[in-house]
Amino acid sequence: MRWALASAAALFAMSFALNRYLVAAFPSDAESFSLGMYLLANVVVFVDLFDFMMRIHRQRIQSPPQRAAREVPTSTPIVIGRFNPYQRRLHLQPYAIAISVHDLGSALDEFVAAMASHRAHLYVIDDASSDGTAARLEAAGLQVIRSTRNRHKPGAIRELLRHLPPDVETVLIMDPDSRVLELAHGDISTLESVIFEFQRSGHAALCPRITVGRHNLLTRLQRLEYAMSFGVGRKSLGDFSITSGIAVYRRKTLERVLAEHSLSVYAEDLENTLHMIGRDERIYYDERLVVETEGKTDLSRWFSQRVGWSFGLAKVYALNERKVWHAARSDPMHFYQYMVYLGVFSLVFHPLKVLSLIPLAGSALNGIDLLLGDRLVPNTLMTHAWLFPIVYAKYTLLIACVIPFATPRGERGEHLLTAPLYFFYMLAHLVPTTVGFLNWVSLRVVGRRIYRDHYADDAHAHG
Repeated sequence: MRWALASAAALFAMSFALNRYLVAAFPSDAESFSLGMYLLANVVVFVDLFDFMMRIHRQRIQSPPQRAAREVPTSTPIVIGRFNPYQRRLHLQPYAIAISVHDLGSALDEFVAAMASHRAHLYVIDDASSDGTAARLEAAGLQVIRSTRNRHKPGAIRELLRHLPPDVETVLIMDPDSRVLELAHGDISTLESVIFEFQRSGHAALCPRITVGRHNLLTRLQRLEYAMSFGVGRKSLGDFSITSGIAVYRRKTLERVLAEHSLSVYAEDLENTLHMIGRDERIYYDERLVVETEGKTDLSRWFSQRVGWSFGLAKVYALNERKVWHAARSDPMHFYQYMVYLGVFSLVFHPLKVLSLIPLAGSALNGIDLLLGDRLVPNTLMTHAWLFPIVYAKYTLLIACVIPFATPRGERGEHLLTAPLYFFYMLAHLVPTTVGFLNWVSLRVVGRRIYRDHYADDAHAHG
């Protein structure tokens, strides 16, 4: 943490000195420069700078530069043993791929095609679809469990577990719009090789690397977002990582977690994680297993998804304070993750992030005004012309520096092309995140939301 603090302080001093130099170079702007506005405009930059430095430093401590291929990628290496691909497949214990579906519609054929190579292990529960999804899946030859009522994903998966063969000990939870990207070809697939090691590791769950398919500019921005969230965020947490909506579990662990679960779709992965870490069970991140999911291709669906995500964070954090504290106290990095990052940076600092839009927007408008020569925007403390370009340049440089740590070598080029737009994408997040937090407050105070996101899980919204 000292290393991250020192680096953040050094960058702040350098950027502040640059800003003062620019003010000195343009004396007419000197009176409109304010240290307070400068700090406010840089809130997001310095929060993310400190966060990335903490996580990258942690990765370098806990991950040897060259780990043997036969070791599970955790902060405490577990030697799996020397097994060739044939032996791995021979000793692989039964596993299942569990997926909850609801009204697949036109996406059904694509789903069947994506799961073609996994049919022997695939178990699908139809969560009370009204469009004939169950019958069409059965006609395609898939094993389908029919649910008579819509339970939503956690409840549907809990019901599905009751129908699995008793010898299945490992379960991969997937979404219908996701697919495993096989990176190895031979006697055993990447998926089965990773599951084999997981079964011998003694850990409770495994989080794969999740990426987003390339469809348009919005999904490419989400692809970069996911790359940093998994390649830096989850990877930094060692043996107490966080699961995702797509994850591998020990069956007994999953059954127990879902028995304790609120069965809400909101932040289900964080709630699962808190239940497991509350029992001192371990979760690791394995970037060798890559799952591609469909991102949101239009702004309205993306907005609704992010409202639900922020609502879920507020809900799970507020209703599981004991589990949050238990998770935080085990290790300095876990304290940082649950108390500092989630508690302070994500929740407490959110109003400051929203307020930072004021000087950034004022500065951007003033800069455009100066370029056009209209002189319609006055130079004030909140419209200093250099604030926006300097903050934008620093944040873009920060993202460019993080990309090599977060992404495989073959993907870095495409992410570097996206990086110049990521600052605007990050600022756009503040709107749905604010709505999500306000939804939680409004639901607790007056019993209704100000915006209804597409998850629409009112049955479990309160707890």
